[in-house]
Amino acid sequence: MEIRNNDPGAVQYGNFFNYYQFSSATERVKLLPDADIWLPALEDGESQRDKPYFILDVGCNCGVLTQLMHKYLEERLPRSVKVLGVDIDPRLIQRATEENESPEDVSYACVDVLDDDAFESVKTYMEVNNLQKFDAICCYSITMWIHLNHHDQGLRFFLQKLSNLAELLVVEPQPWKCYQKAERRLKKAGEIFPLFLELKWRSDVDLQIQKYLEESLDRRKIFESPPTKWQRKICFYR
Repeated sequence: MEIRNNDPGAVQYGNFFNYYQFSSATERVKLLPDADIWLPALEDGESQRDKPYFILDVGCNCGVLTQLMHKYLEERLPRSVKVLGVDIDPRLIQRATEENESPEDVSYACVDVLDDDAFESVKTYMEVNNLQKFDAICCYSITMWIHLNHHDQGLRFFLQKLSNLAELLVVEPQPWKCYQKAERRLKKAGEIFPLFLELKWRSDVDLQIQKYLEESLDRRKIFESPPTKWQRKICFYR
């Protein structure tokens, strides 16, 4: 299905206002694993049942998948679930806030995670909730946009920054054919991705991401979902 959006900013950064009309959040939640993948293995005598399970959802768009993920995990985890959803587009965050079905447990903020000043709001959230790390950080279909706009080095920095703040890192990388479609779409809008031809991570970008997480960031893949209709797999790294 062709994505139609007249906003050149959305075409460049992926913050499509109608995103969930062509990418079903319900179908993607069905691919998420059971509680044992989300929870860490606890040492003998250790219990965290009285502590909420905190999630940072990066690139949350208007919050549809965020809300469904929260409900999915509330029904399965033995702990209450708190989610902070962040996105670079203030219009999407406003919409997510207005349509928030669980304001006590789910909150939203307009944040560019690569901007240190903007990221202070995430650090404040962590301080208020006495967090050293999030229990999970989710990056659903966002790595391509980071990559296209910030080069290989920027994507590595993004993954490292979030890995440092996450017990569990959830990544749904877009395959290379999605990059090619995004480039064609932006050209039609009269713009280009100036870094596109310089990227070194290309046809096997999803494997490069996995290799970087495992070899450079010392993470281990513990779950991989079946592919979505867009041929994207949701991967869990602890």
